Amino acid sequence: MFGYGFVSVLLGIYLKLLGGGDAAVVAALGASLASGAGLNVLVGLYGDRFGRRNAMVVFGLLMAVAGTVMALAPSFTFALVALALGALSPTGTEVSPFLSVEQSIVAEVAARGRRTRAFGTYNLVGTLAAAAGSLSIAVLGLPVGPGLTSPGLLRPMFLVYAVLGLLAAALSRALPVTVEIGQTSRRVALSPRSRSRVARMSGLFAVDSFAGGFVIQSFVSFWFFTVYGVPLATLGLIFSAAGVLTAFSFLVAARLGERFGLLETMVFTHIPSNVLLILVPLAPGVLPALGFYLARMALSQMDVPTRQAFLAGIVSREERTAANAATNTARNVAQAGGPFSSAAVVAALGLSVPFLIGGGLKIVYDLMIFAAFWRVEPEHV
Repeated sequence: MFGYGFVSVLLGIYLKLLGGGDAAVVAALGASLASGAGLNVLVGLYGDRFGRRNAMVVFGLLMAVAGTVMALAPSFTFALVALALGALSPTGTEVSPFLSVEQSIVAEVAARGRRTRAFGTYNLVGTLAAAAGSLSIAVLGLPVGPGLTSPGLLRPMFLVYAVLGLLAAALSRALPVTVEIGQTSRRVALSPRSRSRVARMSGLFAVDSFAGGFVIQSFVSFWFFTVYGVPLATLGLIFSAAGVLTAFSFLVAARLGERFGLLETMVFTHIPSNVLLILVPLAPGVLPALGFYLARMALSQMDVPTRQAFLAGIVSREERTAANAATNTARNVAQAGGPFSSAAVVAALGLSVPFLIGGGLKIVYDLMIFAAFWRVEPEHV
């Protein structure tokens, strides 16, 4: 997550410096998400059979290869090879196949009745690490301002990302055997009830993620850099602050979920955050725009631990890896479509319109998921 934090800030700008046009850069971010979705399909089919620790080791090695290829890329076209590996996160959050396996592990080891808090802590630690990654851009004194014209000075950061991938692989190998559900030679099939629930939730998550794909963190960084000329160092500070706000919101979300219900917390914190998202490009200047964005980030991810706990509570423990992979694949595929659609919107209507479309679609999702699941009660939250 530390690596995702700085890569998401740099990626769009780095691709532009390698020769990509505005629309092509936004579309390339979607290609990265689409590749990650393909890996999630493999997790759903083979994750528990292959072994959770083994799978996470492979994903760490993919991070290392992707970072190395990106650091050495001589052109925008060559950089697409690194994006195709699905191990670079343009969102600043966990969207790789790590997520499906990790969610299953957290649900497996969480104490009975404390699953939501376990997910809250898991997301807190990861998001603080991502915030530190964003902050590192300022701390390391990376080149600042729109006058930056060469990708050379940014290349070492992708080598750092590669090293972090190797570290992730080593830590994954060191996980205890208790994270495994027990390797099996057969694929675990979802029960009819679980299949129906997972299918509905996957479709709804797809709507949310497609909307989020319009305004992923790399795009927001690119937007502030292009529209207001915000320097890279300042962007690093902004996204670090946003990460801290998001991180501590997870703890609040866990308490709200236990008191008022997981679904209620998901929906009634998400709607105000999307209103704030719509206001970002409508603000009269850079400071109000930043204010709306940071306020949005203090609310926008409170649905994450509650959503993860809700899904874990409506399927059996043997079904969780498959269910996580199915919903995460739907999210990744749909989110990948967001940047492609956003690229078309940017080309036709301008760089700010994706905020309006993304925020509006997310509000539609909030209303739809509440209507679909308000009668479903998860177990052992």
